[in-house]
Amino acid sequence: MEIDDILGELSRNRGYFPIDAVSAAIEMRDEITPRLLQAIKDASCHVREPKDDGPYFLPLYSMYLLAQFREQSAYPLIIELCRLPRETLDDLLGDTITEGLPRLIASVCDGNVALIKSVVEDPSVDEYVRGSAIRSFAVLVHMGMLPRSDVIAYFAELFRGKLEKEYSHVWDVLASEAVDLYAKTLVDDISGAYEAGLLLPGYMQPREVNEAFAMPEEKVLSRSREHCRGLISDVVKEMGWWSCFKRKKETRKHSSQSQQLMRPDNQVLAVRTAPKVGRNAPCPCGSGKKFKKCCETGRGASETVVPI
Repeated sequence: MEIDDILGELSRNRGYFPIDAVSAAIEMRDEITPRLLQAIKDASCHVREPKDDGPYFLPLYSMYLLAQFREQSAYPLIIELCRLPRETLDDLLGDTITEGLPRLIASVCDGNVALIKSVVEDPSVDEYVRGSAIRSFAVLVHMGMLPRSDVIAYFAELFRGKLEKEYSHVWDVLASEAVDLYAKTLVDDISGAYEAGLLLPGYMQPREVNEAFAMPEEKVLSRSREHCRGLISDVVKEMGWWSCFKRKKETRKHSSQSQQLMRPDNQVLAVRTAPKVGRNAPCPCGSGKKFKKCCETGRGASETVVPI
């Protein structure tokens, strides 16, 4: 396939995972990388206007391919893309904002976290993007690219003044990642955040904090390491199983291969019986709030985090 043909195939969701185009892009890594970088840059600059023929997929494919390539020049471009308004990001990235973005960032940053910190600490950036930026630190720790002690020290700075003192999803992720990295020294900070109303008990119950810190350190870290799934190494396995690719391409050549690569090893897919609710859509409970501010996180009874 020619590069223009590859990019054309990756620009739209045609109902199937374009394994031919993705495989060709990987084979032509050096030649296609500049075009993939340009696709991300154009998206962050609003070069391409939305059209009626569905979402524009090329920036998303570009991010995953460049992450597999460990292309460091994609790092500032992805960070710049992260600063777009939430509605634009939803159109471009969808659930990748919360599901894949931490690993994408970790895959291209080469351990340089300055730009990641700039996203985490910027209140103008979408709260879910900032949460994913925090999660990227855990990926880097588990991949041996950052010392855990350095990340815990940075989390302490966030708890103690580098984050704005008002509730957002960022606080929930910060506390959760601190627990997953077994940051026992931050137990008082987590407790104080609950008391200040900066953490939602429905996201992570205080008893879960106590239970985690009562477990052996290596058990918690092992569980966290497995959960983070590491860097992006195979775009086909990462994307091929997505539910948006419902209609399989009618080719004998790749039918069996597509079946084998439709989901990652040990990936369990829940069967959804109700329509998916967007995070910015009205909550189906009828509260009048946005889903992300209501039942997506939930609220539970107040508990106390016991200092250890």
